[in-house]
Amino acid sequence: MRNPDTADAADAAQESAYVLEAREVTKHFTVRGALGRTSVVRAVEQATVRLKPGQILALVGESGSGKTTLARMLARFHEPTEGEIVLRGEPVSGSRRARRAYHSEVQLIFQDPFGSLNPLHRVRYNLERALRLHQPQLDRAGRERRITELLERVSLTPTDEFAAKFPHELSGGQRQRVVIARALAVEPKVLLGDEPISMLDVSIRLEMLNLLQRLRTEDGLALLYITHDIASARYLCDEIAVMYAGQMVESGPKEEVIAAPQHPYTKLLIESSPDPERGVDDREALFAGADELGEPPSLIDPPTGCRFHPRCPFAMPECREQAPPRTELGNGHWAMCWLHTKGRAGELAGTTHAEATAARRRTLEGAS
Repeated sequence: MRNPDTADAADAAQESAYVLEAREVTKHFTVRGALGRTSVVRAVEQATVRLKPGQILALVGESGSGKTTLARMLARFHEPTEGEIVLRGEPVSGSRRARRAYHSEVQLIFQDPFGSLNPLHRVRYNLERALRLHQPQLDRAGRERRITELLERVSLTPTDEFAAKFPHELSGGQRQRVVIARALAVEPKVLLGDEPISMLDVSIRLEMLNLLQRLRTEDGLALLYITHDIASARYLCDEIAVMYAGQMVESGPKEEVIAAPQHPYTKLLIESSPDPERGVDDREALFAGADELGEPPSLIDPPTGCRFHPRCPFAMPECREQAPPRTELGNGHWAMCWLHTKGRAGELAGTTHAEATAARRRTLEGAS
């Protein structure tokens, strides 16, 4: 029998190991239409994210899945409609002082390096402003030394030359390095990267990923890496969490999730990612039913039950009627899909998404 005192102590120790958590957070936005009618956009619903020091978690999903909204809640740009944000085991408060202290530990790296820096000021000013706000104890000489250290950390040397440049004089990769340097200026414990490499040239994306990896290794930073690119997630992260239509559908160690996805949407994402080892015939077979996939649902009027069921070739009546329960698969891997409850999970490994879609189409045609 489980000892309640021991169990409580173990749970408390586990919670204290997380530097940042979003616990069952929900975010609804009220929008007003052309005729003055209001609607509610259910952008994120009951999402949980936990980050440990030195951990990189990739949050993947297609555009509109709620990834950025979740990151903005973690960055406290949006307050959750429900749920709570927890830093070092303590729920965050809304006071101005508390918000500044929070931003000293949690920093968001934006997707667009071109719009992240003030174009009217030199790099030195953009870095110095962060130091003035979050490290007021530094004098002018101290700030100058810190600016030099930050630019060296992100490999922008000679530092004096780069500090004197305006943002428009830098390449996209250099600007993103400055953005990362500015985030590091406040000595954070968590970085939230909202597709930080998607607007960079392919030739320099690997450099940025290696920089993020080095920051994790040297500083013990926790990183939430938001992306729609499974390949970069596999290269960089420890774990993968998958979002669809505002909800978390699967999460676990990266190799398990990628090698054996346990949700049909995760399977679709992985099979749709570019793979240079695929031959022409393989690609044609894999994407034969791409025109039948449909579009993500409206978050103003989402489907009942599982939100993926209108696009899912494995859908059952239960999928349309009720949200699936969470199934624990071991080693921190879980999925929310009725296939596991109904003993049909093996079908995911036994076919491709395209084959399952074609088989479903034949079944429906035969029934009609």
